[in-house]
Amino acid sequence: MLIGGFTALVVLVAAAVGGLYWLDYESRHPEPDSGRPGAWMSTSADEVSRFAHVGIPAAAIDIRWGYQNGFQDDFAVLAFRVPQAGLEDFKGTLTVSGWAESRYVQGVDLAGFQHVGAPDPSSTLPLTCGDFYSPGPAKQIGTRVCLAARDDGTSQVWVSAFQTS
Repeated sequence: MLIGGFTALVVLVAAAVGGLYWLDYESRHPEPDSGRPGAWMSTSADEVSRFAHVGIPAAAIDIRWGYQNGFQDDFAVLAFRVPQAGLEDFKGTLTVSGWAESRYVQGVDLAGFQHVGAPDPSSTLPLTCGDFYSPGPAKQIGTRVCLAARDDGTSQVWVSAFQTS
């Protein structure tokens, strides 16, 4: 009887550990479109563009985007390349009050850009960034746009947008 009880205890502990692992895995890897807070949602580049209040130029290539349903606030990232000849026209469509050379250090943004497979803006210099705020359905949207020239005649654009209080 002692061996049978010991075996049952081992099976019970193994089942409990396996259940905890499954719950932890599910919390770190939510299904797309789950709607749960923290989940990356399946959405279109146009929807992300509207959320961020940044239009995607017709000449843009290598467009990548992501939208995360936040616990309290939603978050979006958008990255693409535009021909350097059209960069000033693109910048003119934005309500950024001032552009400045910067070093990219936004941790949440970086994780978002990594999630969508965009180049890492934190390893790019010189980097020019500007911010602006836009009205949203419930809260303001804070948008950051960063730009960097590339050797191939294009400029890389990174956009991150958050709902703000």
